[in-house]
Amino acid sequence: MADSHTLPDFSLVRGGLFFELERGLRIIRPPGFSAVRAALVITLVSWAPLVLLSLLEGLGSTRLLFSELQVHAELLLSLPVFAAVDPYIDGRVGVAARQFLRANLVEEKDRASYDAMARSLTHWRDAPVVELVLLGIVIALALVSTPDPAREWFFVSDPAPRPSLAGGWYQCVSQPLVRFLAFRWAWRAVVWGVFLLRVSRLRLRLVPTHPDLSGGLGFLAICQASFAPVVFAVAVAVAAYSYRTNAAAITEAPLDYVMPQVLFAVLAIICVFAPLGFFSHQLVRAKRQGDPWFSAVAAHHSREFEDRWFRRKPDEDPLGAPDFSSLADLGSSFMVARRMKLLPWDQRSLFAVATAAVAPLAILLVLDRQFLTVVNQLRQSVT
Repeated sequence: MADSHTLPDFSLVRGGLFFELERGLRIIRPPGFSAVRAALVITLVSWAPLVLLSLLEGLGSTRLLFSELQVHAELLLSLPVFAAVDPYIDGRVGVAARQFLRANLVEEKDRASYDAMARSLTHWRDAPVVELVLLGIVIALALVSTPDPAREWFFVSDPAPRPSLAGGWYQCVSQPLVRFLAFRWAWRAVVWGVFLLRVSRLRLRLVPTHPDLSGGLGFLAICQASFAPVVFAVAVAVAAYSYRTNAAAITEAPLDYVMPQVLFAVLAIICVFAPLGFFSHQLVRAKRQGDPWFSAVAAHHSREFEDRWFRRKPDEDPLGAPDFSSLADLGSSFMVARRMKLLPWDQRSLFAVATAAVAPLAILLVLDRQFLTVVNQLRQSVT
């Protein structure tokens, strides 16, 4: 086992312009920071002014604002999750990055290359140009996007329709902030994916008899499942948008409402677990090498066992003889090697991401008091 003091301190979140801004404003206080304060501050900055500005427009504008679920779902669910999940995912990604060395999966001669890869990708994370580009994209989207006339709280007539104060704040501050945090998490996922790609090009010491059935890479599936909160945050925005644009479909055509969320879940699963495919060639190689090795060992052991216990008189009582237990242990190891996966995933991790992708749909149905109605209609449609 590798000395933990030599392992790289790999982090996806502790760097970048926005992180330094938050630290400069003492919104977060690393090391060991909690992002709850950041989530609270960002939520107040994006959502509270909407309410105050709508009050200035009149109670009618405030009632219209509170009647639209999409705004509050984005700013009170998606946005806090994007901000608060930093320490959670960062901790699990750091554990996964160190596990390659801690479990001796990386050869000693490749340790220096591994450390260099970790350091180079932290430069990607810290590059100011990346977050400036993301900021430019969200600003451009805010400038070119056309407000939906159906969102009545967004406009006031004075005498011609124009964006209200609350609508202007939402278009210029709140929505760009949600998009920026979502794009930043997408960039972090790209950085982590590139890291896994480069690690997969090293010659790893995979063990076909490892009980995780992935040669010792089973921890990667658990790490990828930690991105489920980000999937949930994006899924909230998707479900809220579908509800706003086609609310009647919940009861009239539930499949039309459910299918976009299901398609998003499939897309999320592919995006989250696709980087694990980088290791498939190493798993295939380990399996191809392990099969003949274990087959030869099993054949030799089984032949010796049969010769001793069936073809000549044994010199001891078979009850409690170690040959029987060693044969059973060898058989178990042989079956584990044979069942070795060619992609390091597991059902629980996949279920966690899928649940995160479809959970907002159930939440909206419960809030709309249509959950049981839709379930019954879906059941009738299937049968």
